[in-house]
Amino acid sequence: MSRKTFKIILSYDGTKYFGWQRQEKFLTVQGILEHALFKFFGNDIKTFGAGRTDAGVHAYGQVVSFAADTMIPAKNFKSILNGLLPDDIRVISVSDAPAGLNPRYNVKQKLYRFIICNSPQYYAVYNGRCWHIPEKLDIQKMKEAAKMLSGRHNFYSFSKAGNDTKEYTRTIDSITIKKNGKWLILDFKGKSFLYNMVRRLTAIIVLYGQGQLTADDITKMLETQDRSLVRNTAPPQGLYLVKITYDKRNVSKRYGSDDEGDE
Repeated sequence: MSRKTFKIILSYDGTKYFGWQRQEKFLTVQGILEHALFKFFGNDIKTFGAGRTDAGVHAYGQVVSFAADTMIPAKNFKSILNGLLPDDIRVISVSDAPAGLNPRYNVKQKLYRFIICNSPQYYAVYNGRCWHIPEKLDIQKMKEAAKMLSGRHNFYSFSKAGNDTKEYTRTIDSITIKKNGKWLILDFKGKSFLYNMVRRLTAIIVLYGQGQLTADDITKMLETQDRSLVRNTAPPQGLYLVKITYDKRNVSKRYGSDDEGDE
C-alpha cells in the first residue's frame, strides 16, 4: 500500500466552531475533519489548512492537505468524507497532490469577502451570515478608504496584540466594494493577511463611510505603528474565505512564503 497526499477544497459554516485550527477543549473545523478521517482510516491523520480562520468565520474554499496509506483514488473521497462530516462542513473536491504539500505555503493570492446588510430592515435568517448596519453608509466614502488602505503598508496598527508575527508589512492587491440592494460586498485580495486584519480594515472602512474618521486618521494608522488607533473590529460572522490561488511554478514545494497570521 502506497502513501499518497491529497488536497481538499472545503466549505464550512463557522457559526458554531471556535475557528479552523484544532484545539483540545473546543469544537473546531480541523478537529471535526480529522475525526472523520480517523473514523474512516482507523488511525490519526494530520491535516494542514491554508487559512486559519477565526471563530465564527466561514469558508467557501478552504484548502486542506493530508497524507494516508491507501489505494483509494482521490475521486472517491468526496462522498466518503461528506458521509462522515456534519452538514455545516462540506467537501467540495478532493484531488491528488504532490508529496509533502502544505497549503499554507506558496500562496499567490487569497480572497476574503465581508458581507454587510445595510438596511433598517433585518430578518432573523441573516443571523450568523453578515454584519447588520441599519444606518445608511456613504459608499463613495467607503471606496475612498479602501483605496487608501490598498497597496503595500505596515499594518501593525491593524493587527491583534499577542500574536507571534514578526513582520507586519503586507500588500493588499485590491479592496473592492459592490452594492446590491441592501447588501454591501467587500472583497479583499492579497497574498497574506495578519490575524484579524481583514475585520479591522472592514471596521475602519465602515467608520469612514459613517463620517467618523478622516483621511488623516487613516494615514496616521498606516504611518504610526500604534494599535490604540484601531480599536474597532468587524464581527466574524460577516467574513468568508472565498478562494486561494497558488504559484503553480512552486506548487510542489513544501516550504516557501508562509502566512503567519490570517483571520
